[in-house]
Amino acid sequence: IQIFSPGLMQAGNQNWMLSQDSEGQVFAGNNKGLLVYEGSRWKLYPSPENTIIRSVASIEKRVYTGSYMDFGYWEKNAKGDYDYTSLVKSLGISILEDEQFWNILPFGASIVFQSLDRLLIFNKKTQVVQSISSKNGILKSFKVNDQLFFQEVEGCLFTL
Repeated sequence: IQIFSPGLMQAGNQNWMLSQDSEGQVFAGNNKGLLVYEGSRWKLYPSPENTIIRSVASIEKRVYTGSYMDFGYWEKNAKGDYDYTSLVKSLGISILEDEQFWNILPFGASIVFQSLDRLLIFNKKTQVVQSISSKNGILKSFKVNDQLFFQEVEGCLFTL
């Protein structure tokens, strides 16, 4: 067991979600931003609005993140650092008041961003975002094989 203290990582004291890419890099949604571990060192990329990153998913060559009132992706630049693109801003997506994104899942040609109120499904090819809302709130979303499941607060389970 190896211990990584917040001081060693030079980041916030809470990590919300972890993901790993095909090269072995670990990504953490952290209180201070996107935290990247390359096997020997940690590097923090502060979120553009200094918000907590609640969800992270490494999918193909992008690292998707979700936070307070925003979601988007990070890509490596020529220097090997990560640059952020807000899908909310670049696509003009309307966000609900105080909406936070707690989960990110690949789903076919799309990426699903889950808040407590809805799923926003971003098609990578067409750049179109579809929304599936819940009257009762969404507890969690899951991907099993090629199906997407989500559970509402009242206990109902749905699939796409």
